[in-house]
Amino acid sequence: MTLVVGYDGGESATAALEAAIALAIALEEPLVVVCGVSPPGGLGEEYDALEEAVVEELSPVVIAGVARARAAGATAEPLLVDASPVDALLTAAVERKARMIIVGYGSAGRIRYALFGAVSHKVLDESDIPVLVVP
Repeated sequence: MTLVVGYDGGESATAALEAAIALAIALEEPLVVVCGVSPPGGLGEEYDALEEAVVEELSPVVIAGVARARAAGATAEPLLVDASPVDALLTAAVERKARMIIVGYGSAGRIRYALFGAVSHKVLDESDIPVLVVP
């Protein structure tokens, strides 16, 4: 089994990452640090350019999160998924047969909320896998 954590470098995601690292070490489970990189919208050049910018911005953040987990003694790997944050977490959890999904609960900010909605609420509503929401 494995643990899946949503991480985008934000404050609540960092709290979730810290909790996930502690759990991964305590349970001796591998950790998958997941980030959905698909912006909402449709197809076209603008969408492609926006998605490229999102990947460029978040790739180093996710890699830094994995480095943080490894430095603490956890086995961890990054996973950027071409999906919304919710779909990325749910898909990764099912594909990796996750024991648990860990997400942060915090202020997403108006722009992020408008783009993605409240990720923790949606994951709780849609997941068949246990979800730990970290304040």
